[in-house]
This record gives sequence, C-alpha cells and structure tokens, in this order.
Amino acid sequence: MYFETEGIESVILWNIETVNTYNNKKIIAMTLLKKLSKQILILSLNILICITGIGLYVEPSYGVEIDYFQNILDRGYLKVGIPPYETPPYYYYDNESKQMEGIDIDIVRKFANNLGVKAVFDRDSKTYNGLLKRTGEDQFDLSIGKLSTFYKRMQDAHPHEYMHFRHALLANRTVISKIQGQTPNEKFAPYLLDSKIRIGFIEDSSYGEFANELFPNATKLGLKDWPSCKNALLEKKVDAIYRDATEVKKIVYEEPNLSLDFVPILFDDKIDHISMYVSSKVNPDISSMLQFFITKEIGVKTDKQIMEEYTEFFQPSNPAVS
Repeated sequence: MYFETEGIESVILWNIETVNTYNNKKIIAMTLLKKLSKQILILSLNILICITGIGLYVEPSYGVEIDYFQNILDRGYLKVGIPPYETPPYYYYDNESKQMEGIDIDIVRKFANNLGVKAVFDRDSKTYNGLLKRTGEDQFDLSIGKLSTFYKRMQDAHPHEYMHFRHALLANRTVISKIQGQTPNEKFAPYLLDSKIRIGFIEDSSYGEFANELFPNATKLGLKDWPSCKNALLEKKVDAIYRDATEVKKIVYEEPNLSLDFVPILFDDKIDHISMYVSSKVNPDISSMLQFFITKEIGVKTDKQIMEEYTEFFQPSNPAVS
C-alpha cells in the first residue's frame, strides 16, 4: 500500500492481487481457437475434396465478409449503440454542436471514416447490459461507451479492449476510519473487502458484478445513474460508491471540498477492461478490422493517460474553489 498525491488529496492505492492471469490467458486462447477452427474446417474440406477427386478448392477467408461489409457501404453508415447516460469526456450530447461528442464518439467516427461511411448513434438502450443484449441481437454493427469486459457479456458480444482503468471507491471517511481502527494501511485491504460496508453503483452495470466478487459481505445498492450514486453517498444512504478511477476522481476534482468528508480509494491491481463490442453471432472478420484499427490508430489507454490528456474535464466546477 502506498499514497499518491495528485494536487487535491492523498489517494489510497491498494494492491489486492485480484487480477486473474489465468482468465486473461483463457480469453486469448478461446479467441485464437475460434479463428483457428475456421481454417481447420476449410483445410479438412480441401483434403476431403482431394481424396474424393472433386475438382474444387475452397479459398481460406482472411478478409471481411463481403456481404456484411457491402451492407454497411450500401447503407452509408455504421449502426453504433451507446449507453443512455451522459458521461463526459467519453460520450455526451453537446448543446453547442447539437450532436454527440466525446472520446468514444471520436473513436467510432474515425473508424467509420476509415471504412468510408458515417457513424449513426442509438441511445435507446435502458442500461449497459441492455445495450450488450441488443448488440448480441445484431441491432448494431458495434457498441461503445465505457463498457466493461467480463464473461457474462461475452456470451452476447465479442469485446475489443481499448482502455483499462483501475477500480475505485469514493468512501465516507468516518466509516473507513471505523473499519480500519488501528490496522496499519498496508494490512487494511482485507478488512475493507470483508466488511459489511454499504456500496452503491449504477444498476445493471458491470460494477454490480464486480461488487459481488470483491465485496461478498457488503450491502449492495444499484442506483439509476452515477449522479444518483453521488447523491446517495452525500445523503449517507450508502457508505461508498463504486466505479472506475476516472469517475471517482472526477467528483473530487470538480468539488475539492468533498475530500474533507470522503476519500477516493483506488485498487491498483483490480482493472476494469473497457471494450468496444461487436455481435458474436455475425461476421467475425469485421472484428479483425476493428482490432487492427485499435492497435494501429488508438492503442489501449489507462485512466492516468485519460486524466492527463483531458485535464479540462478534471478541474473544479467553480475555479474559485481550491
């Protein structure tokens, strides 16, 4: 355990050793096996054809499925699903430009531009998980919007990671102090994880799943959106709210005085893998295009990089407040 000072408050960082390397390797292996299976099937078919003497050769397909890609070109736009929330700097409606703006929006527009089409956004999904269900039903070409990656979602859609953020709590200082007691900082993490702390998070989101895994004894409360989570914390309906580091630290950056009563707690090795999703039922090959785009054009960013690059979103709402 160590402390990190970033201009407003010492932020607790805990190593809790919860990243599962085995699971990461399993995901990679499953992806490779899926791609390899198609080529093995084609090779087996060609061997059978040679044995039976039929004059036919099946060409392996490494490119984009022609019909699917042609449908996108014919309609002239990508169908993109995004969550129904306002989450700057990632995705939000800008009143001046009268259109969606943000990091995620720019990424999708750039990808669409590379394909020679526009991006059209759908915000009609009610929740994050609802958005992923619709993606799996082929209602979108892809979905984006700070969407976490875990196995349950992968049953519906195929993820492509482009960000990874540390998990974080914004917690009531008094409650944390009572849980900690005289326990040294470096030994406190297990006490917090096993405590009966009351945790709020956005309902039907990945953080409900994460809370069940990380805080088995906590009282969990799913709330409508992130502002509702913040209000519940201020009204002491919960002891802490749970999301990624950029969202937690954004609150105390915007309102520094809150740090008098609330402390950001960052879990340095519990990572939220943020992905774009395409349907796992159709067109696995367009996934290759998306992955190539991520690797070549944007890379995978961390929460620290985001906060450094988009500092204007992590400043006090009232410049006079210090």
